[in-house]
Amino acid sequence: MERHLLVTVSENSNAMHAVRFVGHFFGEKKEVKITLFYTAARPATVYAGEKTDETVRGSELQAKKSLAKGRKALDAAKKELLWMGFSPENVETKLQMRQFSKVEDIIQEGTKGLYDAVVLGRRGLSWLEEAFDESVSRGLLEQGIGFPIWLCRKPDPDRNGVLLCVDGSDSAACMVDHVGFMLEPDPLHRVKIIAVVKGAANSADIIEKALSSARDSILKAGVPADRIETKALEGSNIARVILKAAKEEKFAAVAVGRKGTGQGMFQKFFMGSVSMTLFKEIEGAALWVCR
Repeated sequence: MERHLLVTVSENSNAMHAVRFVGHFFGEKKEVKITLFYTAARPATVYAGEKTDETVRGSELQAKKSLAKGRKALDAAKKELLWMGFSPENVETKLQMRQFSKVEDIIQEGTKGLYDAVVLGRRGLSWLEEAFDESVSRGLLEQGIGFPIWLCRKPDPDRNGVLLCVDGSDSAACMVDHVGFMLEPDPLHRVKIIAVVKGAANSADIIEKALSSARDSILKAGVPADRIETKALEGSNIARVILKAAKEEKFAAVAVGRKGTGQGMFQKFFMGSVSMTLFKEIEGAALWVCR
């Protein structure tokens, strides 16, 4: 079954991280369709009392420049994907003048286009960037969205596989289904399913049930057993445990649910703080987040 990804593009060179991650991640590219998406900034509004031929022409010129910038960025991104092995018929581009904010435009396109995931490149979040730069990927994390998002910062092409974190929540179950669907046709990738626990408060049978259920779902998706591993990890700082495992075993992606169970079963592992810590600090691997 075809996988269809919406890959966001901007004129910033760091946006290419998303393009390059997708290019490196998929060994089997025939069943992967990519839509490259650019939302061009609108010129400043000219109000009725200010309209003159000169101001209108100036606004139209700004719009043309913005669209031209978008076409250039899209052409560069498409060229990169073709160079990395995607066929021309599987890569399309979509350029539009911004309708709302950049975040809202991406959410709207991601929803109406029925994409399997929305992929973004992102810069490191220094305090200066946080203060002065609109963080599209942060905005998407904070929205209530109905599709998985992939956040890519300096992907390492030598990594492979997905570290799948489960906690018994609906969000994690959504991610389990997503990982199985994405990995099934691609023998390049393994999946390691982990449950991070804080000690005796979580009984062994609950942990085993969460891991076993996730493994069964991945198997049903068509991923063979020899590409699946399960393990319970222990630690008081959930995000640090996940980051350590991703780094030591060189996973290409870390997959999590955006929200935890909301109950006591797994201590609300992914209720904001964990997923946001991963968002800020993950290096080398992409972060996949499900609603």
